[in-house]
Amino acid sequence: MRRSASDLFRLMITTPANRLENYQRLLSAEQFGQLQRSIARPLPPALRVNTLKIDLATARATWPIEYGWQVQPVPFCESGWQITGNEESLSRTIEHRTGFYYLQDAASMLPAEMFDAAAEFPLVLDMAASPGGKTTHLAAKLNDRGVILANDSSSGRIAALRSNLQTWGSISTALTSYPGERFGEWFPNTFDRVLLDAPCSGESLRTAERRKTRFVSQTERLQLQRRQIKLLESAFQAVQPGGQVVYSTCTLAPEEDEAVIDALLRHYPQQFVIESVERTLPIPAPAVTRNGDLEYHPDVSKAVRLWPHLYDTSGFFAALIRKQGATVSEGAAPPERTLDRAGFSSLKEAPQRAVVAQLLNTYSSNLEPMLEHLHLELLQRGDSVYAVPEQLLTHFEDFPCIAIGMLIGEWHELVFVPSHELISRFSGQFTGQRFTLSGEQVKTWLNGGDLRGVDVPYPVGSIVVLEDDKRRYIGRGKVLRERVRNLLPRR
Repeated sequence: MRRSASDLFRLMITTPANRLENYQRLLSAEQFGQLQRSIARPLPPALRVNTLKIDLATARATWPIEYGWQVQPVPFCESGWQITGNEESLSRTIEHRTGFYYLQDAASMLPAEMFDAAAEFPLVLDMAASPGGKTTHLAAKLNDRGVILANDSSSGRIAALRSNLQTWGSISTALTSYPGERFGEWFPNTFDRVLLDAPCSGESLRTAERRKTRFVSQTERLQLQRRQIKLLESAFQAVQPGGQVVYSTCTLAPEEDEAVIDALLRHYPQQFVIESVERTLPIPAPAVTRNGDLEYHPDVSKAVRLWPHLYDTSGFFAALIRKQGATVSEGAAPPERTLDRAGFSSLKEAPQRAVVAQLLNTYSSNLEPMLEHLHLELLQRGDSVYAVPEQLLTHFEDFPCIAIGMLIGEWHELVFVPSHELISRFSGQFTGQRFTLSGEQVKTWLNGGDLRGVDVPYPVGSIVVLEDDKRRYIGRGKVLRERVRNLLPRR
């Protein structure tokens, strides 16, 4: 007989929190000493390279020299670096502004790396996605092929998620804002992969200066715990048989980590399989199976408890779960809104040829190979044209989304103007109608100013691709009679 979420909650275990001493019983004396020493040191900043925009070898050969960084690779993430030396420059570079890398604690790079290679065009659900760090990681790992439903239940957090995905240049994503608890009944046995980076207490024991620890009451922890189990059950129901779920938190509190996994493992003993991630972690980081007098299922040890002293990161927890066989849920119809009602329509053949021709003739950029390689379709809404994954239209055409795919440009009368996101993502292919700015001009431009007294060899009214003296794309500009208007997005 299927148990309710309230029944599952009775399986959960709680312990006192917010004191380092609470973790002493989980470690040997030597390990606890290592933990104490690690959290006394500043947390190294880290970045993850956007492999959709630049290859790792090029980034590694140029950025450390350019900015004076000492780079330490993140052992479990090929595209991740921990940085020492001139780290204050990390958030002020052109590369960061244009989405060539994402600033992220190294521990948070683990979840996306835990998944096995998926089908070529997988369906992925990121259930609690904002602000988007792990979503951008998934998009890069999938080479932007397939669909990622990036959901966050808080409408107030969607703006940050949307901005980060636009800056990253992802086309495979669609944004939604629904309670994550509903996806299991709306889309049972559907997704190839589900990532649940669950809302948690944030008790990672070691944080960057900008993220201060706070007191978490036992009442709040119990509320978090109840929701975490509901969300994980929904994630498990939503993934298809043979698919994988990654459950992660940025807390080391066992009642939000091992106890949550233990509850679902006991509820689905034949279907809920925890898989080893030894291939991902060179230094073992097993979860605990005992917390004082409390014992968890032995398989819980296959999950990852990333103590700060193991990889010089903040504390983190993650588990890789395989679904063996379909689950049965009560089911419910998801919300519906057709693309027509949302104002979208398929771009007809003649306008599509015109878009392709204008981009090729003006900017020497060929759109067609990108559409074919990523399996995209072009949709139009008003004067705007979007590239949208075919998989999204096949499986979620009527599911209401806040944003889908990428805006690739807009019609201004008979002229098609490519979007900032399109040029930034494929800037190396936009070799036509390009203009180089000097150092002082670049500063003015990046501060949002227009350029005056510049002799640009393109017609008044045209949109030019601007670069610095290292050929790095820094934005679009509109040529006017006495100035170049700054068209950088205001986000």
